[in-house]
Amino acid sequence: MADLTVRPEIEVLSAADGVQRRHWSDADKLRIVEESFLGHRQASATARRHGISRSLITTWRRQ
Repeated sequence: MADLTVRPEIEVLSAADGVQRRHWSDADKLRIVEESFLGHRQASATARRHGISRSLITTWRRQ
């Protein structure tokens, strides 16, 4: 039998491959926070609608 060596493939990731951080203007933050207060338990739905995390809305609310 032949001597076979299994070598795992290694994938190199760089920061350029990732998603860029978005920068929200103060006006956008205010609009999103105001929207999150409408209705019952709207923060999660608002976060999903804008593609941000629920914790980011919580942080903006505190600010």
